[in-house]
Amino acid sequence: MKVAIMHHSLNSTGGGERVCINLIEALRERGYDVILATTEKTDWNRVERSLGKSLNVEEISLIPCRLMMFGIYQRPLTGVLTPVLRKKADLVINTHGDAIFGSSDITYMHYPVIALMHERPEAYVKYRRSLFWRIYFTPYELTQRILLRLFLKGSLIITNSKFSARAIEQYLGRKATVVNPPVDTKTFSPKSFRRKKPNIVLVVGRFTPEKRYDLIPLIATKCKNAKFFVVGSVSPKNEPYYNEVQSLVEKHSVTNVTLMRDVPLEQLRELYEEASIYLHLMVSEHFGIAVAEAMSAGCVPVIHKSGGAWTEILEAGKYGFGYDHIQDCANTINRLIDSDLSEMRAKVQRKAQEFSEEAFKRKMMQVVESHARLRGRSWNE
Repeated sequence: MKVAIMHHSLNSTGGGERVCINLIEALRERGYDVILATTEKTDWNRVERSLGKSLNVEEISLIPCRLMMFGIYQRPLTGVLTPVLRKKADLVINTHGDAIFGSSDITYMHYPVIALMHERPEAYVKYRRSLFWRIYFTPYELTQRILLRLFLKGSLIITNSKFSARAIEQYLGRKATVVNPPVDTKTFSPKSFRRKKPNIVLVVGRFTPEKRYDLIPLIATKCKNAKFFVVGSVSPKNEPYYNEVQSLVEKHSVTNVTLMRDVPLEQLRELYEEASIYLHLMVSEHFGIAVAEAMSAGCVPVIHKSGGAWTEILEAGKYGFGYDHIQDCANTINRLIDSDLSEMRAKVQRKAQEFSEEAFKRKMMQVVESHARLRGRSWNE
């Protein structure tokens, strides 16, 4: 049997791309043929640098190069390839999640786009930040509503967390099966915690406004004994935001914050080995791969009390600490750097294994194969 995986682009190398690549690996490990359909051709060197994975897979693409503009409007275009895929494959899976110009048998929906504008006020949503972005986003939102009605009707919906599943039911009126996304629990997993320093607070992720890194200098002024290392990639379009955070560090005269951009993997491993606390500032994170990844390194997470990361990964405080506001966050960090965290480190590391790539592959294949059997598809053909 041949399975077609549709994902408009792997070049952004985020959590959705991890889902796509791990699903392809899972299918091929079980002996199935896979064809990848994309809007823009995959730059596998870029993917390997960011995610540590490169696949030799049959790929068909609409565009031979990367387009730097109108990103969200490229997403539905992958559906144009659906008629070709239906001739080549027995099962079609959309792993990007937005509705496209074509039907798929299974859709892994990370979060419903039409729910974005209804996020809580403190959550950063680019498309409601200005009149320009609202005008830019409105046609896409309307298009999604139409495509969802036309093409999603017969598709099984899978999503990344119970948090996202509730939004899908509320805004789409559909039940979704939850399969948490894959987390690389091996790369940063230390053999022991002997190198960990109690006052090192690590923050890892892209320098983008939704991550709320601009709050770190303010938190650092309230945590004099902590050392904050903020590590992340900086794309050309987010260079101004990186500069903004750097300016805030200088404005508040904080000497305990170090910004580190585009660090090599080995240096990041060393930071994970030394850090005791992982700080996550994003509000209403749909799942939070970075949080689970840090937990696999034995870092105790301190995160905002919202989204799937809080309810699903930390289980509302069972596997880490939450905060509602900045002072609460600073108080928690100050308390933790003066505490013995050895027991909690071991606890969060064990919890992280529930979200491993192997766990994702096993659960995802159970759902995919079960759905294929319901549709009368034999996996032995």
